[in-house]
Amino acid sequence: MDAGDPERVVRLAVAEALARVADEDSLGLGEGDALERLGGGLRAVLRRALDNRVPLTTPDFVDLCRELRLNREVFDLLGHYLMTALLTQHVGPDALIRVGVLFGTVGRYLPGARPVVRRNDGPAPRRRDVRSDNSVVGRYRRSKLPEHLPSPPSWTCTGCGREWPCATKQSQLLAEFGGARASLAVYLGSCLVAAAQDLPTLPLPRVRLRFLGWLPRARI
Repeated sequence: MDAGDPERVVRLAVAEALARVADEDSLGLGEGDALERLGGGLRAVLRRALDNRVPLTTPDFVDLCRELRLNREVFDLLGHYLMTALLTQHVGPDALIRVGVLFGTVGRYLPGARPVVRRNDGPAPRRRDVRSDNSVVGRYRRSKLPEHLPSPPSWTCTGCGREWPCATKQSQLLAEFGGARASLAVYLGSCLVAAAQDLPTLPLPRVRLRFLGWLPRARI
């Protein structure tokens, strides 16, 4: 890991992710001690994820997420916020991949989105679901997909059928983000989290090269 103080990285990243989650009223995590318990669990598993000398273990964290009634969409949003916070701490691609694999593993054991509740013999009015809108996969659930976008769960390119991001999309992303490497890295880190959920058996070196290894290095 590139960052110097792992404990400080864990503390700051979890605090930032929880602050973002607390602002989402629809998630229902701002009540009681839910955020405090989630923060404790996140810090514990993140310490292990950032230390490549210890194996990733998730049963206790899975149980906690179930007790807090987190579903996969909420967990995907939480992963997005945590990956964004970790990228600002410069933890390095290997640590990002381990965290992505961790979230992918835990997410597979969580339930899907809650069904729409019927009231007065009719469907409840549907509100805009920020969890789905902000998830990486949710951005691409469209009736007609533009070219060179990822197609979950295989994460192949909709334009050429190659592994996403393909060479064409890499060039497009560099142009779209206008040289803002940090913002592009945040976006790709979010994609990495979602892809880790769908493709948990991909070798870690391959995941690193595929999503982050092609980024231009900063000039000294």
